[in-house]
Amino acid sequence: MKLSKVQSIILFTILVSIAMSGIMSFGLLLTRIGWQPDFIKTWFFKYFLVELWLSIPTGFIVVPLIKKAIDSITRE
Repeated sequence: MKLSKVQSIILFTILVSIAMSGIMSFGLLLTRIGWQPDFIKTWFFKYFLVELWLSIPTGFIVVPLIKKAIDSITRE
């Protein structure tokens, strides 16, 4: 099954948002509090899920605006 251009943009944005939120929140929390017995639970519910609510809309709103701005100053 091949995705359409719109489907691939949607999937790409969601997957990048998940990856970036997961990696960044994990790393930042690990450096702030260190490894603790309930680290994974704390990270997932208090940081990762919260960041997803911010990163997914940002991916659909801010990223296209930045791309449009860069495209406007890029030579063809």
